[in-house]
Amino acid sequence: MNVTEFSPPAPRPMKHGTAPEYPAAGDPSPSLSGFVFSRAAPPAAPGVFALALAVDGRAYPVLIGEGENLAEAMAQAEAGLPPLPGAVARLWMERGQGRQRAHVARELVRKLNPPLNSEGRSARAPTEVAALVPDRAAETFPPASAGEDATVSEEALDRLVRAFYAAAREDPLIGPVFGGAVANWDHHVQVVHDFWSRALLDTTRYRGFPFSVHVPLKLGPLHFDRWLDIFRAAAAETLPPEAARRAILKVEHMSTCFQAGLTPVAEKAGG
Repeated sequence: MNVTEFSPPAPRPMKHGTAPEYPAAGDPSPSLSGFVFSRAAPPAAPGVFALALAVDGRAYPVLIGEGENLAEAMAQAEAGLPPLPGAVARLWMERGQGRQRAHVARELVRKLNPPLNSEGRSARAPTEVAALVPDRAAETFPPASAGEDATVSEEALDRLVRAFYAAAREDPLIGPVFGGAVANWDHHVQVVHDFWSRALLDTTRYRGFPFSVHVPLKLGPLHFDRWLDIFRAAAAETLPPEAARRAILKVEHMSTCFQAGLTPVAEKAGG
């Protein structure tokens, strides 16, 4: 995946089913879910805006909002962005009525699921930006099943980690990867336990960055597929059903992000 500067490419068909089609990165009048936006300098007028990142020739909204003064609202929103791999495009459309602005913004968030909006989402952020922009709602989709308890103990997490590695170390595909990368297994098991304690119990023992650790391992899609298969089985065996579901969603999202992020990303983004 490359984040680069683009001239508008030719239109392409929808990716699949009814998934939203994202506009060309250089389109002067991009359409987001049927609403036409402008890329010109934003006016001091009320309206709806989107900050978008150019990825593989398409503009993906990372934040959607609305305000009485587009120029001020967009400047304030851009100032609060986390570090991103390139510049963002400033897209906007005028809407004078406050209730209409709020409705349009909510609909765009619901349909496009920009990673930096946490409320009103209907799904996780698009996989194309999953490794490039921190997803503020990544752990909430799909919602928890009604009536199911997601409580999990440290003891259960220890069983999860040990069950996973007992199978993974014997696996002919990913076993050699772990064998070549892990020098101290007791330490490694404790670090991974701490990671899951943070993910599922909100503790603060783990403070690392899992993606950077995996970069030198030269992993491919088959490695991730096998990792997921073994983890799903271990989670189902050792955790309560809702806790297992949450853990499996976490590793599925990590797999998507890691695989996207392991593709080299250029230094510049289209505006």
